[in-house]
Amino acid sequence: MPSQSRDQILSAYMETYGLDESQLMEDSVSETKAVLDAAADYALDRHDAFEIKPERCALVVIDMQVGFVAHGSAQWIPQAERMLPPLIGFADACRDAGIPVLLTSANTLSPAPNDAPRFSKAMAEGNLGDDAPGLEIMTGLHRKGDYLITTKRTYDSFYGTDLDMQLRSRGRDTVIITGTMTNYCCEATARSAFDRGYHVVFMSDLTATDIALCHEATLLTMRRGYARVMDRFRFLQEIGVE
Repeated sequence: MPSQSRDQILSAYMETYGLDESQLMEDSVSETKAVLDAAADYALDRHDAFEIKPERCALVVIDMQVGFVAHGSAQWIPQAERMLPPLIGFADACRDAGIPVLLTSANTLSPAPNDAPRFSKAMAEGNLGDDAPGLEIMTGLHRKGDYLITTKRTYDSFYGTDLDMQLRSRGRDTVIITGTMTNYCCEATARSAFDRGYHVVFMSDLTATDIALCHEATLLTMRRGYARVMDRFRFLQEIGVE
């Protein structure tokens, strides 16, 4: 989390809610203290929440497909393209540690079961439709033995897919979330995994979106209430991989 001063935290809080200092409740219970305490809590890594056991983990690679990652694609996420090489290396390290890799490719239905195409011109024009080039997983990510999910129709990778069944059949209760976009499919999948009783590891440097502010906001939420948030170096160190 980018460091912010006390004044910056309070200023952003007041600006967001249209307040000035005179409107802050400072009686026996201080609103200023509540805001500052919350900011500190969002920044706290909860690495003691659960132990990471490689034999219980599965790597979920979300929507690292041509339609999002290829340079100049219709819904291009530049940081997703940039993080492709380290994600490929991380996935290989996971495979070597006995961690299965499951990949999703978002594939929208026509007519769509939700309003997603109404929010995205590229989706409405078929970027992720049946037989579109945008469905293909980026080269180097998908290896023999991985499991590919092509029935992902919305942000949550569990909804309408066999992801839950595939994880449980492998005896995996910890999901490592990577891919794109941080604040859409990665966050939706992490929340859904949490609600299903999975331990969630959310990779700070192997998830990507198009606005840094949204990436950081998701990490804050994940860190405070859903997941252990860490980068790839911390994760590999934790499972004993140099």
